[in-house]
Amino acid sequence: MDSFVKAIGENLQSIRKERGLSLTELAATSSLAKATLANLESGRGNPTIETLWALALGLGVAFSDLLEQPDPVSVGVVRAGEGSHLLSHAASSPMDLRLLDRLERGSLTEVFDMVIAEHGHHDGRPHGPGVIERVFLFSGRMLAGPADEPTELGPGDFIRYPAHRPHVYRALAGPCKGVLMVEYPPAHRATTARESPHSGR
Repeated sequence: MDSFVKAIGENLQSIRKERGLSLTELAATSSLAKATLANLESGRGNPTIETLWALALGLGVAFSDLLEQPDPVSVGVVRAGEGSHLLSHAASSPMDLRLLDRLERGSLTEVFDMVIAEHGHHDGRPHGPGVIERVFLFSGRMLAGPADEPTELGPGDFIRYPAHRPHVYRALAGPCKGVLMVEYPPAHRATTARESPHSGR
């Protein structure tokens, strides 16, 4: 965990400085406390899913940009229990995400091992224009998709939906386990770079 938090701190500080943002400015855009950001950049604390999503949205980057750099090795194996691992500590949204891979070919797709606790309910904040989420469910039953029209999924079911508006993940029967994929289009990442002249990412 120490090396994981240290990597987050280094990535956060690098991206923030590339964008020419002070801690105070980032605190305002991400709605997080300045002290929280300072602790993260120093490699301290225990960041949750909600904290990192707020930072990613505030910086205009992909979620996994805060976790690690893309692996240039052509063959990569992530064993059970390995990979960047995050939990949600909100009582109403016990969710567990483990980053499995980043696929970057113009667009960027993040691949997460997803676990939602029994009766868990997680509200997803809107991402940028053109961002698409995909969920493939292995076990359990859940509601997933846009908050105003979620779809019930069972084992073996798959859903794809635009993530530019609020969306939900809600366990209906037992804990749910599956794969969550988040795709960021080239235009989204290019716009981010244009809007951030100090960014080299």
